[in-house]
Amino acid sequence: MINLYDLNINACAKIISINNNDTGKIRLLEMGLLPSTEARMIKKAPFGGPIQIKINNYYITLRKEDAVDIIVQEISK
Repeated sequence: MINLYDLNINACAKIISINNNDTGKIRLLEMGLLPSTEARMIKKAPFGGPIQIKINNYYITLRKEDAVDIIVQEISK
C-alpha cells in the first residue's frame, strides 16, 4: 500500500486509512475522504506542492502534508 501523494496522474485508488491527528482526520473525513472511497489523481503541482483528486464526482485539492497521511491501495481501471 502507498500514500495518496505517491499515486501517478490518472491512477485510481481505494482509501484504506487516514494516519493523522484527530483534528486533521476529522477535517479530511468531512471532505469525503472516507475509507473504501475511490479517488483518482488529477494533477500534481511540482516541487512537493498540492495535489488535485477526484472523489464522488467533485474535485478536492490537498496539501502534500495531508496527502501523505492517507493510505491507499491502487486499483486498475
